[in-house]
This record gives sequence, structure tokens and C-alpha cells, in this order.
Amino acid sequence: MKLDAKIENIEAEVKDNILVILSKVPLRILSSAILNGGLQKANAIINVQVPEGCGSNKSDVHWSPEDFLNGEARRLKLPEKKVIGLMTAAKMKNIAVNSQMCGKTALTVFATAGATVAVTAGEPAASKNAAKIERIGTINIILIVDGNLTESCMVEAIKTLTEAKTVALRELDIRSQFSGDIATGTLTDSVVVGCTKKGEPIQYAGTFTLLGELIARCVRKAVREAMYKQEKLAPNRTLAERLAERGITSELIMSLSSEQNLTSKSLEKLERQVDLILSDQKILPLLLATLRLDDDLEKGLIPKDRTNNIDNAAFEEITVAALKCSLYGEKNLYDCVEKERTDKNRVGPATKCLLEAIVKKACLNIS
Repeated sequence: MKLDAKIENIEAEVKDNILVILSKVPLRILSSAILNGGLQKANAIINVQVPEGCGSNKSDVHWSPEDFLNGEARRLKLPEKKVIGLMTAAKMKNIAVNSQMCGKTALTVFATAGATVAVTAGEPAASKNAAKIERIGTINIILIVDGNLTESCMVEAIKTLTEAKTVALRELDIRSQFSGDIATGTLTDSVVVGCTKKGEPIQYAGTFTLLGELIARCVRKAVREAMYKQEKLAPNRTLAERLAERGITSELIMSLSSEQNLTSKSLEKLERQVDLILSDQKILPLLLATLRLDDDLEKGLIPKDRTNNIDNAAFEEITVAALKCSLYGEKNLYDCVEKERTDKNRVGPATKCLLEAIVKKACLNIS
């Protein structure tokens, strides 16, 4: 499968489940690659789809990622010292490619992505549980710029594309597999920045530059596309999927019922009623809003009350009015948007309150 790199002297192709990027001129490359990482000169970059189970067998103590990639380079008849090598469990057929022009400078991003083991930077659960993970999801991003980036500019480009990757995960609301917090990456992400050294030196690639803006735009689009191809993770995925990613199962919701002595037949009716209420277009955004409220509460983003000027009746009146305006008004919430263009296993207080109300309503419907 040929890929259009949009850059002169650069050829890209997926063959035998390996992305192979070849350059007729040596590229200056800065990377976190397993094979020949760091600052290098190379004519080839490979991203290898690792066979399922490869290296995951704990008894296979002799398995080495670097040796594995060297072997793949030899099989492709590429010079081992001039190849930058990455690997991933993601399927190469699900690769995403995005290109932009910054004046006369072309840039292209190649991305493969999986969210099997998404993590949030700094959470201790990731390092404690990493050894127990058998199947790894990886986000590999390769950026090629048809320009002459200085070394410091290449570092800045890595910073910019990493920030953009995190934004893409936030836009998809991908959650850490350990804490349920917004993910910032996966356990084994890799990044490659290469340039052709063509033209005058380019010193900056931060978000305040046009080059940085276009790099980020390419990365955001490519990561979202690759994630959808690999994991079918779309921003508008079902509520059930969004709740499951936070550890909120149907069993957990049903456990909030005050009716403890329900027959199996009544329990089935109750579950159907809960599903019906949760599928309501007015309730769904309200529930998602409470999930976000709980996230903000946990992070300390909600200012503490300073005064108590509003009595309970006034508070209820204001709240009901706000909900009616946003959820029950004449205009559909989604139409308005179009026009205007926690811990994983814990339910936060706002979400719990709403879910209890939903279950209570469902119980009334079957009584």
C-alpha cells in the first residue's frame, strides 16, 4: 500500500505489516525510537506491527525489541545503522497520514494508534501495573519536515506534537485504564521527527509559530483518525461505552436502587426502564455534564462556597430554569452546537445523585 508523503525524495509504503519510509537524501532525525533512537542521520524509518503475543511470553527471556527490529531491517535489506525503528501492536492498515504546507515547506505526519493501555502522565498505578500488562496499545507518531530544522527546533517540534497528541486524546475523551482520568498517552508511545535539511535553518516550531500550528493540526487529525481506524473510538460513541470506560457498569447503576427485594422479572423491567431513560436525548448530556463536574470536583477546580445568600427554594428554581433552558427548550441542544459551531471504579457525588434519581424514576415506572 503506497502512501503519499507529499515531500520530494521521500517514499512511504506499507508492506508486510511494516510502514517503510525511505529518503533518497539522509535525514536528520531526533527520536525516542527503540532502534537507533536519539539524534541520528538515517535514510529509512520503519514502524513494525508486532505479531500478537510477540515478547509477551514471560518465559521468553531472550526476546529483545532491538534485536527484533534489527532482524526486520535486515529482512527488508535496509542498512541497520541507517534505520530508525519503531514497533506497535496497531495494524499498519489503520495508519493515518496528514500533510500541510507552511509556505514552501511541506510537512507530513504518519500515525498509528491504539488505546489498549491508555495512561495519564504521573499516575503511580501505571508504573506499578506495567509488568502485568500483556497486550500493549501504542501511539507512534512520525513527523517529516521538508526543511532545515535546527536541533533545538526538533526538540520543540517533539514538544508541540506531544501536546497535540494529548489534545487529540482529550477530544476523544480517552480515559486512563488505571485511574479513569483523561489519558495523556499510552505506556509505550514513540515519536520521530525527521527533516531533509533543505533551505535556510528553521529555529522554532512552538505553538506560537505557523510551523508549530500546522504540526499540531496534522497530529491531532492523524491521531484521531488512526484511533478510530484501530479502536473505533469516535467522539460521539455511545453513552454505554463512555460509562464503561469510567467503570460505571449496568450492575453498578442497578445497585443504586432502593428496591432490594426485586424479582428477576422486575429487575429486568427496571433495567429496561433505566436504559430507556439513559437513552433520552435530554438526559444524556445532563449525565455527561455531571461526570465532568465530578472530574472538576476531584481536581479541586470548583471554588469553595464563600456565602450562602440563596435559600434552597431559590436554588431549586434557578437550577430547574437553567436545565429547562438548556435541555428542554424549543431548540435541540445538538442543533445549537452545530450552529455555534475520577477514579475509574468510583461514581462521583454529582453523578451518583443523578443516577439515583434515574433509578428511582425507573422504579416508579414499573410499579
